[in-house]
Amino acid sequence: MEEPKTWLHFLVAKHILPKWMPEMVPVTWLVILILCSTVILMHSRLKLRNPGRFQLFLEFCVVALHGFVRNIVGDREARSLVPVIGTFFIFILSLNLFGLIPGFMAPTANTNTTVALAVFAFVYVQYVSITRVGLLNYFKHFLGEPLWLAPLMLPLHIVGELAKPLSLSIRLFGNIFGEDLVFLVFIMIGATVMKSLFWVPIQFPMLLFAIFTGFVQALVFSMLVGIYITVALSGHEE
Repeated sequence: MEEPKTWLHFLVAKHILPKWMPEMVPVTWLVILILCSTVILMHSRLKLRNPGRFQLFLEFCVVALHGFVRNIVGDREARSLVPVIGTFFIFILSLNLFGLIPGFMAPTANTNTTVALAVFAFVYVQYVSITRVGLLNYFKHFLGEPLWLAPLMLPLHIVGELAKPLSLSIRLFGNIFGEDLVFLVFIMIGATVMKSLFWVPIQFPMLLFAIFTGFVQALVFSMLVGIYITVALSGHEE
């Protein structure tokens, strides 16, 4: 299946980027550039008194994300985990919604993006677990209790850990790819009707649903990362 072309296809056509690189990669770079530029621009315009509406909106997002993460991992871990889990949510939400812009596709509708996100989430969960409980307790968790069941529990725990990034990547990819595909079909149906009768924006309800789905998928991905960390830490403590 040929990859859909976006407004950034000229980078490949002009040989600025290699042909083997998926077109979703420069789209992802564009999203990162927009997010970073927004943060840098707002950082230089922060006001303690009479903040603007956009600053109030950003402050609301930070407070909401902090409360969201705190409810999952607890007060003690929230301060250190909010930056990463919150970034997961904002980044994935931006990638999901970027596909609704005409001429672009959501980078999360490509397995390269979702696998990269899932692998990073997996490595981060292991890193937090090791730094919080220590390397020895981390490996003891895979052996399980009692120790005489270790030959059975060890492969089960390893398979369970490896299944986490697989489920994260497939879930995100499947939902966003299916949503974009249905949205594209609705647009084509509307264009067909327009030729014979008049323009019918039948894709508008799907657009609203796509916005909702993009938000939910970003929320689910971030929530699962927090849950994986909580389960790992609570399991070690028990």
